[in-house]
Amino acid sequence: MTQEKRISFSWDKNSYKGYIEKEYENAYLVVVSDPSPDMEEKYTNRMVISKKDCQTAE
Repeated sequence: MTQEKRISFSWDKNSYKGYIEKEYENAYLVVVSDPSPDMEEKYTNRMVISKKDCQTAE
């Protein structure tokens, strides 16, 4: 079993944390740990985030 890689990122001027479900060439498919209600409604707590906008979280 692989370990989930946890990251943090900014979206709509807020910071979020999550883990990488799938890696693409220039982006990650991220499952957001604590999504905002708007994020959960529009994206069902899974978003594609540019690698440039992500930082590794502990």
